[in-house]
Amino acid sequence: MGKFSKGILFGAVVGAASGLLFAPRSGKATRQKFVDELEDWSDLKEDFTEKLDQFKDSAQALQAAADMYIEPFIDGINQDVENFMFQAEPRLDQIQEQVEKIQSELPEMPSED
Repeated sequence: MGKFSKGILFGAVVGAASGLLFAPRSGKATRQKFVDELEDWSDLKEDFTEKLDQFKDSAQALQAAADMYIEPFIDGINQDVENFMFQAEPRLDQIQEQVEKIQSELPEMPSED
C-alpha cells in the first residue's frame, strides 16, 4: 500500500478513536462503540484491499493487452505508410514532370525593373 493510503487509513483510525474516547458516553458504551468502529474499519480495510487487488489485476490485464496489440498495430501503421509512399512516389514524379513541362512551355515574362 502506498504511503498516502496508509496515511489516510491511519488518520481515519486515529480520528475515530479520538472521537470515541472523548464522546460523552459511559465507559461500557464507549468501549462497545470503539469495538464496533474497529470492526467497521477492519471491514473497510478488507474491502479497500480487495478493490486494490482487483485494480492491480485489471492494470496487469490492460498491460498484457497493450503488449499484445500495440506492436502489431504500429507495424500495421508503418506498413500502410510504406504502401502509401510506394504508390504516391510515382504519382508525385509524374506531377513534377508535368509542372516542369508546363513551366518550360510558358513564355518568359518580362521582368519589371
